Amino acid sequence: MIRIILTTIIFALIQSLLYADVAIYLKSNIVQKNNLTVSDIAHLDGDESELVKTLLIPETALKDGYITKNEMYQSLKSVVTGLLVIHGSAVKLVAPETLSNADSSSQELSPIPNEITVIKGDLVTVKLIKKSIVIELIGKALQSGKTGDEIKISLQSGKIVTGKIVNNSIECYL
Repeated sequence: MIRIILTTIIFALIQSLLYADVAIYLKSNIVQKNNLTVSDIAHLDGDESELVKTLLIPETALKDGYITKNEMYQSLKSVVTGLLVIHGSAVKLVAPETLSNADSSSQELSPIPNEITVIKGDLVTVKLIKKSIVIELIGKALQSGKTGDEIKISLQSGKIVTGKIVNNSIECYL
């Protein structure tokens, strides 16, 4: 009987850890502007999301043109009292003049087929895929390419892999 109760309690604790009080889904690209807030660069969900939405992104995080997952976590860890889960690896800041005909209300760019979507030197999300296992990493593009092209990527470990550009990320099948 005690064994069943302990198993139930452990199962309930594990279940509670699977749900975050705040889940943040980083956008791929956003228009660079002054006083960016968390809601400008991400979609939010969870108990404390209303509190987090209006927080300003620190200027130090904007200097390199990217807001990384780690920079977001460092900015929010002292504010969020519950669990914090961030989906995505980075947000790229794009100059407003590159959006000539885009819908400015969404502030998120979608890739247009047959146009270059990855430029040599860009930080990109690399998905290493083997059967049903997918590992996401950040890599640096060694070549430019458009959706569907295969390009070479340098991983943080120094290893160079070749992958296909799919939905603003690079998929590498091992």
